[in-house]
Amino acid sequence: MTYDAGRTMTVATQLTPMGLGTGRLASLGSSLSRLQATELIHAAIDHGIRVIDTADTYGSGDAERTIGSALRERSREDCFLISKAGFAHVALPAVFSPLNQIGKKLVQKVSPGRSFSKAYLISCVQKSLKRLGTDHLDAFLLHAAVAGEPTSESWEALEEIRAKGLSRMTGVSSSDVDVVREGLASGQVGVVETPVYVSASHADEICTLCAEQGVPVVANEVLRPQAFLKTRADVWDAVRGRHGVASVSTVQLLIAYAAAQRGVKTVLVGTLSSHHLVDNLQALQYSSSMHEFFAEMKESFA
Repeated sequence: MTYDAGRTMTVATQLTPMGLGTGRLASLGSSLSRLQATELIHAAIDHGIRVIDTADTYGSGDAERTIGSALRERSREDCFLISKAGFAHVALPAVFSPLNQIGKKLVQKVSPGRSFSKAYLISCVQKSLKRLGTDHLDAFLLHAAVAGEPTSESWEALEEIRAKGLSRMTGVSSSDVDVVREGLASGQVGVVETPVYVSASHADEICTLCAEQGVPVVANEVLRPQAFLKTRADVWDAVRGRHGVASVSTVQLLIAYAAAQRGVKTVLVGTLSSHHLVDNLQALQYSSSMHEFFAEMKESFA
């Protein structure tokens, strides 16, 4: 079962320009309580941020549990749920969660750190659905796969996951252009999540490959250059000044840059603050009108 282009486009239209990344939502040391995390997810949905991106390893399963709890108070159609799998982990529920990090280390000592076997992937998506409290994902992705890890069995797994209705779309989360190319050729990749920022290796090539095949890109790690830009603040401030955006925050400009790239349908931003979430949304107003600024950004900092 390869992708039907019309069906893929129909599902992909439900991707919103911004998505909420949940990598820190329930991680060890997160400052948010379950109630605060629920309020953040509800705020995202209320502001039109329907894409919620997670993975079975985030918070050792607690991110998915938190999302599932939050969505019990909302319609399933209110969000586009993305989850990912492939890393060996232990995801014991909350009362036992302090054991998860120890368990993860033990598991990875006696088994490969990652697995993209058919049985493992199908088992992972079934467990994710249970934690999320839903009968289907909108997209299920191979998590951080690199060349040589996915096999024909991995692509068969994605086909079966769609055939069984466990996820409406399947794809890869990877910065490896060979994985993306192989996945697209397999016919089992209908969405690609990849880092998109000025110095991200292969971002342009991956975005172009996807755009040419009508496959939407979900951009992640878009704020990674923040620390680097601080070290070159004089250059960065000069570039902003030349283009009349000196008063626009670095965060907003990095989001706008990612959103403006060819093929990008959704920009993921991980935040623990509803206030920051609303500020991030304002960045989208700049994505279609600042091509000269983005070109100079790339020339100066790539």
